[in-house]
Amino acid sequence: MKMSTFNRVLTEIEQRQVQDQQTPPRPGQPSRLDQYRREKIAAVERVTGRPLIVYATACTTSGKPVPSEMLMLDISDKIGFRTVTDDIAGPNLDILLHSPGGYPDATESIVQQLRGKYSSIRFIIPSFAKSAATMLAMSGNEILMDRDAELGPIDPQMRTQNGTSPAESILEQFGKAQTELQGNPAMLPSWIPILTPLGPSLLVDAKHAIDLSKTLVKTWLVAYMFAGDADADRKATAIADFLGDHGRFHSHGRAVKIPELLPLGVKVTDIRADRTLQGTVDELYCCLDIVLGNTPAAKIFENSAGDALLRQTGLIQAMPFLRIPQQPMVPSPGLPQPPRRS
Repeated sequence: MKMSTFNRVLTEIEQRQVQDQQTPPRPGQPSRLDQYRREKIAAVERVTGRPLIVYATACTTSGKPVPSEMLMLDISDKIGFRTVTDDIAGPNLDILLHSPGGYPDATESIVQQLRGKYSSIRFIIPSFAKSAATMLAMSGNEILMDRDAELGPIDPQMRTQNGTSPAESILEQFGKAQTELQGNPAMLPSWIPILTPLGPSLLVDAKHAIDLSKTLVKTWLVAYMFAGDADADRKATAIADFLGDHGRFHSHGRAVKIPELLPLGVKVTDIRADRTLQGTVDELYCCLDIVLGNTPAAKIFENSAGDALLRQTGLIQAMPFLRIPQQPMVPSPGLPQPPRRS
């Protein structure tokens, strides 16, 4: 009976782990698991004819205690991108992207970093790239997605005294308060507990955050995906407005898939149209998913040549997939403590 891609990759990883335990790699040498991941990256490169780097986080693993801050796309990621691109000449670069998002200003800095070296960038999204990671994807010349993969809205989320709230919801709620109080000032005691946490600048900050997200996406679309297109400004505006419309999605976690992107003019391709490419990407993604779910790794930057930076959290007590009896997994030589490079 034919095994699923995930189970086949899992079996191969288990075999590599057993080999590592029986014959540990020499000091300074990568583990067989590290070598395996890099073989999977190289397999994708052979199909595309373009260099590929991985930027993947443990954002879709279950039962793994990872602080959300470790998963965020932030300014510290610049060193990771630099580590895996230093020896990759332009003008072409593919990036496998798997991220919950993060900070728009950090995303802007990373786009500037990458575009200073590469004129043709494609983002490969096998499963999940939300929020600021969606913004990052929109800086590409093209997006390659699995038909089940999802992007997400780019509407900003604001930190308040009571947690995180969508910027548009904050503005909408304030507008509702103004309307109700103008019609019935006696409602003020009911609104005071709601309005008090807004603080002196939150409304302005929320408006600026909305404008920034849309402006960055529009600017990148005009400059890269729609470069030379006479209709670039209209297309870019429509895409930025669509992705930034909290009123349309009602939740920051909603999925945006290929059928919604194509009518807007987004240059997105279903990788299942190329069965060979889809197969190699799926194997690489399954490998990353297993590693992120069963090792201390929380964020992986890597290329096929062995350049990598892996940020990790504490050791995991329960290994939900790997089935090596009585052999708890420990970090391999290729899984260093941050911020060392492997």
